[in-house]
Amino acid sequence: MKVYISVDMEGIAGISHPGPTNRSDLQYPAAAALMVGEANAAIDGAFRGGATEVVVNDSHGSMHNLTPIDLDPRARLVQGQKAWSMVAGAGPDRGFGVALFVGYHARAGDPLGTIAHTYSGRPVATSLNGRPVGESGLNAIALGAWGVPVGLVCGDDRVAGETAAWFPWAERVVVKEGLGKNAAVSVHPTAAREAVRAGAEQAVRRAIAGEMRLLELEPPYSIEVVYHNAAQADFAAVVPGAERVGDTGVRFVSADPLIAYRGFLAGLRLAGSAD
Repeated sequence: MKVYISVDMEGIAGISHPGPTNRSDLQYPAAAALMVGEANAAIDGAFRGGATEVVVNDSHGSMHNLTPIDLDPRARLVQGQKAWSMVAGAGPDRGFGVALFVGYHARAGDPLGTIAHTYSGRPVATSLNGRPVGESGLNAIALGAWGVPVGLVCGDDRVAGETAAWFPWAERVVVKEGLGKNAAVSVHPTAAREAVRAGAEQAVRRAIAGEMRLLELEPPYSIEVVYHNAAQADFAAVVPGAERVGDTGVRFVSADPLIAYRGFLAGLRLAGSAD
């Protein structure tokens, strides 16, 4: 079975403040090393569970954080500025049997999630079909359209609860307890890697057994973003099919989940030009 792993940084054990996730911070190299550690644990667990091939997508910030020389050599690495962002390289027709999310975090607006946000600091809140959603749920609808179920989510307790509502069949590994945007109670990185390894192994075994499901919703797919200011919303609403909602909101609706996801990404990037 081919396994796809999307690795973010904010949900990694030992990272409790947004500072070290920024490349300009003195603690960034240590944070990147922690990210590599959990990525390698997931790769090893996936192969133990029966994976025949593993592809890892570096999904944090500018998306070139994982040091290739330190990554498990059995995996292939997707890095750099990617149009499809956190799901780049997963489809269509790539043949992946399951996706694993490592280092993921809670949605924008979550009151306790560590470094909670959705894709960037611009959204204040994000929802899918009227329900609060974060990166995990939005990524899952794109993967689902490509026939790839999400089988594992690793991060803090808030993203674990969030994803349980969207794909309860997936394995969840909690490596820290969120105490707010700039704080967490984290397990030791060694313990986190052991848990991630075990979770990845179990997720792949269950995927091979046919126990995972695609995230497919009753169409249409409606993604709504509330931005920090009206200028950001105005720019995001330039995307064809987008609709301004309220003072700072934008809604994008489509019967096709991939078009809805693309509309969301395009709007977010346009909003960035109004900062």
